[in-house]
Amino acid sequence: MESTAIISYPVSGYGLFIGLGLCQYLIDRDAPTSVGRCEKREKRLEGAKYPMSKTMSKPRKRLTREESRAQTRATLIAVGKQHFLRYGLGGAVAEKIAEDAGYSRGALYSNFDGKEELFLAVIREEQNRRVEAFHSMFKEEPSAKERLRKMRDAIADLVTDPDWIVLRAEFEAGALRNERIRRTFVEVHREQVRDGGNLIRNLARSSEIRLDVKPNEFIMIILNLTHGLAVTQKILGAELSPKGTRHLIHSLFDHLIQSS
Repeated sequence: MESTAIISYPVSGYGLFIGLGLCQYLIDRDAPTSVGRCEKREKRLEGAKYPMSKTMSKPRKRLTREESRAQTRATLIAVGKQHFLRYGLGGAVAEKIAEDAGYSRGALYSNFDGKEELFLAVIREEQNRRVEAFHSMFKEEPSAKERLRKMRDAIADLVTDPDWIVLRAEFEAGALRNERIRRTFVEVHREQVRDGGNLIRNLARSSEIRLDVKPNEFIMIILNLTHGLAVTQKILGAELSPKGTRHLIHSLFDHLIQSS
């Protein structure tokens, strides 16, 4: 008997029809030997058609140009932060940041005009995240006394955070040498004093709170003196423990504002 070749087609509705047509051709050509084979193929195709449709994954939504740009910026900022923490603003290399982020050099320079602007974007993101955390904390707690306690702990957490100590110190050092960074430092500092001052001003309206200085003065003292303590602790190491630093920050805080 003459041998017959079986042709395979993709398992789909189209493939099913082609397969059935092929069976009809084989039946007409070699009816005694081909009917069983074609019936098996029909059942196999029918059974395979539906499971395939169940496992088929949906195509990913294509990002818009704005979404893609935002994603690229976010990745560059995250990787840039790690480079600035490790190498400092002076030692970080823009091309290496782009490479580690998985982008080309051109991708970095199409989003930032250089590593200085990227560094300032890192600072801005850190600042915004902390401001949002403070506002959220105040909204969740109605008691002025409890809000003051939470603020006291949050400030100690902020200024003793190892990453923020390094980034803030780099920010200050850069502001002493670079006019563009200095201008941004002044802007960020003003925002911190304004936003923090408003929080303290609202707190001080409560009869439970006693404030011995003006709200903006309180924030300026806390921001700068506590950061100085934290930097000193990081440099001294074992001579001034993180626990000791927090105690000093709490003492300063309690000297300026108290709850009854």
